[in-house]
Amino acid sequence: MQKWWAIAGFGFLAAAMMAVALFLSPDEPSQSPQIILADKVYEVTIMRSEDERQRGLSGTDSLPNGRAMLFVLPPDNAGGIWMKDMNYAIDIVWLDDAATVVHLVENAQPSSYPDTTFYPPTMSRYVIELPSGTIKQTAIKKGMRATLPSGV
Repeated sequence: MQKWWAIAGFGFLAAAMMAVALFLSPDEPSQSPQIILADKVYEVTIMRSEDERQRGLSGTDSLPNGRAMLFVLPPDNAGGIWMKDMNYAIDIVWLDDAATVVHLVENAQPSSYPDTTFYPPTMSRYVIELPSGTIKQTAIKKGMRATLPSGV
């Protein structure tokens, strides 16, 4: 019987020490930035500089479901997207200054480069790259509003 109490006491002590360690540990790192589009939340990588925008997803192996890339464009930009060094198809969504969808391209193929650069019919401020099939699966349409991370 004493052995059982000793084991239970040790277990309780270990659990208490873990709780204290968690309480005293530094704050968790902040979550990845997120966007909301068509009632779905995506963790995003934000591309702001010219070099980042040119590199984009080039050379990567995949864009997992639930993830997206957000390009912040200079004001009054057409937002052309190419598929240079891409290894997989993607869906592309262009947004205006108010984060409203103004153009969509589904299933943009790596083989389209160098002959094709995808452009919206109007100026855009943001471009979202999503896994291929996302536009159809989530019914993203022109005129929908996206919620962007603060400070973008």
